Amino acid sequence: MEDQKRKLAAIVFTDIVGFTKLTAKDQTLASSLLTKQREAFKPIVESHGGTWLKEMGDGLLLIFDTVTEAVNCCIKIQEEAKTIEQMVLRIGIHQGEILMLENDVIGDDVNVASRIEAFSAPGGIAISGKVYDAIVREMHYQTKYLGKPKLKGVGQEVTVYCIISHGLPETNLAEVAAKLEDVRPKWFYPAIASLLLVPLIVYFSFFRGEKIDSIAVLYMDVGNDPELSYLEAITEDIIFDLTSSSQGLLKVSESVEVKKYKENSDISVNDVAGELGVDFVFWTKVQQDGPGFKFRYRLYDSDAQKDRFLKTDYIEKNSLQSILGVLISKIVDELDIEQSEQFVRLEYDPESYNLYLQAKSLYTLAKSSEDNNKAISMMEDAISKDDNLVMAQIYLGTMLYDMGNYSQASVIYEKALSKSKSLQDNASMAESYRKQGQLLRKKKDYPGSLAKFSEALSMSTVMNDKSSMAKTLNSMAILNWRTKEKDEALKNWLSALAIVEELGDKPKISKYLNNIGIWYRDDSDYSKSVEYYQRSLEIKETLGDVRNISKTLNNIGNVYFMMGDYENSVEFYGKSVEIKEKLEDNKGLASTLNNIGETYFYQQNYDQALKSFRKSISYGGNNKDNVFDNEKYMGISHYYLGNFDSCNVYLKRADDYYSMSEVKRMPILPYLIIAKQKVGDNQASRDLLKEFKRIAENNDAEKKDFILANWASYEVLSLLGETKEAKAFLENAYFEVKSRSRDIKNKSDRNKYLSSTFHSKINDAWSN
Repeated sequence: MEDQKRKLAAIVFTDIVGFTKLTAKDQTLASSLLTKQREAFKPIVESHGGTWLKEMGDGLLLIFDTVTEAVNCCIKIQEEAKTIEQMVLRIGIHQGEILMLENDVIGDDVNVASRIEAFSAPGGIAISGKVYDAIVREMHYQTKYLGKPKLKGVGQEVTVYCIISHGLPETNLAEVAAKLEDVRPKWFYPAIASLLLVPLIVYFSFFRGEKIDSIAVLYMDVGNDPELSYLEAITEDIIFDLTSSSQGLLKVSESVEVKKYKENSDISVNDVAGELGVDFVFWTKVQQDGPGFKFRYRLYDSDAQKDRFLKTDYIEKNSLQSILGVLISKIVDELDIEQSEQFVRLEYDPESYNLYLQAKSLYTLAKSSEDNNKAISMMEDAISKDDNLVMAQIYLGTMLYDMGNYSQASVIYEKALSKSKSLQDNASMAESYRKQGQLLRKKKDYPGSLAKFSEALSMSTVMNDKSSMAKTLNSMAILNWRTKEKDEALKNWLSALAIVEELGDKPKISKYLNNIGIWYRDDSDYSKSVEYYQRSLEIKETLGDVRNISKTLNNIGNVYFMMGDYENSVEFYGKSVEIKEKLEDNKGLASTLNNIGETYFYQQNYDQALKSFRKSISYGGNNKDNVFDNEKYMGISHYYLGNFDSCNVYLKRADDYYSMSEVKRMPILPYLIIAKQKVGDNQASRDLLKEFKRIAENNDAEKKDFILANWASYEVLSLLGETKEAKAFLENAYFEVKSRSRDIKNKSDRNKYLSSTFHSKINDAWSN
């Protein structure tokens, strides 16, 4: 009876490309190739902890305990294969449960693994979705989604990817398309037009080999005429329509990227092209001309360093809405861009379109609630004059959403969706679905939100509107994050990131990198978090996005603080403060200075901590939580400096403020007990000790202060000679430090955390 054992394993199948033909042509050479395979690859497999299970003709069956070992081994094998003449391999990797026999393995997952290899390019590696899930967090692995394979006799759903990093070739989808299922989701919108669209999308997405053009559409130049400033809003409509209609064949810079050039009219279009890294720049200037407008526009070719065209058109005021179609047509015709058949451009009532532009401009520049209300009223008038103007309905919904009027926003979004369906306006449908999803997410209707996002993703996928796809994937990731589906959140953020990197959309790249940095921070992978934050920061610096630079610097400081690297933490906080001072961002200054104070506090640099806390209070005087949190730390700092009068004053104020929250009092009371004793108020000290013991018996300190509160309790009770009780609090502090350290993914980060000043002090006390 054979020994049988079930286990989870990474399963690898390999195949030599063209081996059958080689055998028929030259058996000796073929036999020699098998010998070379064994001699070259077996040591590699063994060095990666793999099992060389068996050879099947020219193929190999390998087993590994972990996915990472399997992937790294296969990459090394492909590198080595390049050095051996006629050794061209296809490799497939899957993870699953196997039944181990003496010299063999069986099981459904073995069958899957044997079929994955066929989706590899010659010299490449194909992987299943389970392998992808295991390596997706590692930045040095880059993959491409291929689809769902048709696998006969397999009782599970399988997805397949190829690895495209480490010099590995990408699978040609044209060669494997017949082996893939139709990947359109079940919730595909039924009114999506013809079946011819799918091959069209596939062709343009995957088989078109030429370089994709890129363009920046600058904000419309209205000169010094404030009455024409509302026409600048046309620019955002041009960007939206170009992005939605171009089927991914034109990379369009986002409005936030070009906005900075509004105030810098002296910069040349060639310099703009260089800064943004685009092939073309589109520029428009408008002037009042009698009862209408004169539009002068140019398309600049950065490679040729000359204009592709320079034209002038006269548009009557009552035909203003037509300029959108005119300008876009000029661009796509000149660049020979085939627009999506699913994109609909309508003619609108002239007065309606004018009101829409004015309302949008007023809302963007609003300085008061009166301005906001006036903008909403104008947008409502625009819609009443022409309800085919769906973009006005969507924008109105967004204005109401921003102002917290969710019920009205919901009604407007639904009207926008209904109208866009009747007009077969897929771009507006996608945006309406996405906006509805955001609203439902805000209202915590998470299943409803996911359904709307799915519909939005379906529509944008059909149009191959990659910008819309990325925005929706980001929205879905945020939803996943809130519903604690962390792995799904990361997948969606990485997918969104891949799309905007392809588009060269720097603001979105920076945003999604920042979001992924947050993900890794909360996953306690601090080095990885800093890596993503740093990448985000570099892009923000190139964009000159000063306000968000300060936020990212603060975020990096937070991560270093969490890993106990206090020196780097103070450095990045300090850089953030410098920017916030220039911006006169008092709220931000109060928060970051508080962070600096806490960092100095945990470094036991109490004098510097006090300076930072005082400065924080001076900027955040209206924020009572910030003030009294600062005073808590200031009081404890004075305790360690031996200033018991000051300690008593600050801690008493903080304790009074938090009197209704027992958990917030727990790090305060121990030090206040000693402070009262030191200033001679022994009765108050005894009363507080009694109060503290009652609270401690019934509560745990909140997570933020848990370690500090237990350490404080240990210190104070030790001073009072209550050794047994003190030991119990020290135990709480010590094991919480150990528990948090075990969650830290990176060994170096873990060591920094454990060796920080504060945690070392706790460890030393426990050891003694």
